[in-house]
Amino acid sequence: MLWAGLAALGACQVGSVEPVPLRGPAPEVVVVWPMLGTAAQPFAAQLLTGADAALRGRGYRVLAVAVGAQMLAERGLLAADSVEPGDLARVGMELGVDAVLCLDVREFEVSADRFADARWDVGWRLLSTRGHGVQWEHAHHGAWRRSDLDTDNPLRPLDAEPDFVPFGGDRSRNFRDVPDLAANLHRLAMAHLPRRGP
Repeated sequence: MLWAGLAALGACQVGSVEPVPLRGPAPEVVVVWPMLGTAAQPFAAQLLTGADAALRGRGYRVLAVAVGAQMLAERGLLAADSVEPGDLARVGMELGVDAVLCLDVREFEVSADRFADARWDVGWRLLSTRGHGVQWEHAHHGAWRRSDLDTDNPLRPLDAEPDFVPFGGDRSRNFRDVPDLAANLHRLAMAHLPRRGP
């Protein structure tokens, strides 16, 4: 009986995420849309931190956020407060990308005095530039409050994997700033995106 229980426990995958299937063929090259709308202000640029790295971590080729924004602006593809591209086919042709990752920020608030808590309601959509529509989407709303015990390493890379937490341990972590929180949110969201390649 004990062996059967241990074998069942060994077969469990604790904390695994089941990716949401893509609609249509998987894109090879993706650009991150740099416009987030008014709900993201004044954190718009910071909220894009780590989006490209999170996509790369899933095996996709991605233009760096700053490079993609510059290329879109130079080609006249950015309109004021345009939260998504108007002409996806043109974006695909001009930049040589198969999809655009749009970040939909419905709410994002942080504490006014210091970075001690945050609330968000954010969605991610992968829009095909090849006529396949919305290929994938994920939404997340949540909140975070700084713990009293700050054990985080200030030199930790933003795209580092979360630390190992033993059973029964405290899984919460402290974030240094908005970019650190954003990179973590992108990494968590992209865990729901199917991995590309082997």
